[in-house]
Amino acid sequence: KQWYQRRVREFQTFQHYFIQINLRMECSSKTLPYDILALWYIHIASLASLLCYGITMYYEFEDSTDTVCHVWNLLPSFSSTVGNYTPQRYIWRLLVGVSCVMRSLSVWMFAKNLQRFRKQTALVTTLSMLRILEILGLFLLTMFASTEIFSLHAFGFSLFFLCSMVNIFAVSRLMCSGVTGSGKINRQTLYYPLIYVFTFVGCFISYIVHDWYCISGVYTIFGALELVMIFCNILFWSHCDGLDWRGYTISIE
Repeated sequence: KQWYQRRVREFQTFQHYFIQINLRMECSSKTLPYDILALWYIHIASLASLLCYGITMYYEFEDSTDTVCHVWNLLPSFSSTVGNYTPQRYIWRLLVGVSCVMRSLSVWMFAKNLQRFRKQTALVTTLSMLRILEILGLFLLTMFASTEIFSLHAFGFSLFFLCSMVNIFAVSRLMCSGVTGSGKINRQTLYYPLIYVFTFVGCFISYIVHDWYCISGVYTIFGALELVMIFCNILFWSHCDGLDWRGYTISIE
């Protein structure tokens, strides 16, 4: 009797596995690799940044690097690049707007992953809300330039920076403890919070020094550190939402 029951369980397991394979083969045309999708919608912001900077440096170099101090600079600020000139303004809004919509998918994936590791409901809700607020802040500072509606732009920037700072610290700690899509401990993400903080401090100091003392080249440091902070955020979420979820697929039914 025990031999028979064991054989029945083995057959049921095989049948379940066989059905899963058949379903996966039949629906293969309706599945999408999540890591490819995540890398695509995250690096849209990289493409938008490079396009806007390239166009501005080529066509608007003198005007974009000329600040209120009227001293020599090599790079413009990022906010002036994507907010003061066309078509850069519309390229940035279109591509980052698409990225913001697609990033909402990562919030759902992130919450499901935390639940898979049996994390507390309060932690899942808090971190998911922070992700949503970060995306909202990015959307606001993108759609409203500082020269158009400064209050909304400033609010969006503050919301985006604060939420992204907390998110990077919290998610990097979780990934170091093995709460990842692959289930493996990942300590490489610990470098991102440090880079983010030091870059922000450098941006703040260089902006104050330029505004108070009008030293040539200091605004260039500010513009370069802005780029580092932006790409630090992009690469962090590329690592978390893209590379770490390699092998996962999304079924479209």
